[in-house]
Amino acid sequence: MNILHQQQQVPLPPMDERKKVVEDVDKDRRYAIDAAVVRIMKSRKVLPHQQLVSECVELLSKMFKPDIKMIKKRIEDLISRDYLERDTDNPNTFKYLA
Repeated sequence: MNILHQQQQVPLPPMDERKKVVEDVDKDRRYAIDAAVVRIMKSRKVLPHQQLVSECVELLSKMFKPDIKMIKKRIEDLISRDYLERDTDNPNTFKYLA
């Protein structure tokens, strides 16, 4: 019997375990996005939304392909936690607070 033609199936983890892994990865990515946004804003102080998102994508793409919607959610979360604020004159621009 030729060993090369034998295919072995790698067992997948149980469904609940897979769900936990996905949740853990999501949580880690949220922290990574938060850290990237804060790091960028700390050095720049003021940035327009589009530039912040693109710098964030560029910074994180070495680790994973960040989701734009997730970045926007994390920016909103950082605003609610007083790390960033929207510019009063231009709501599309963010200011670093912390």
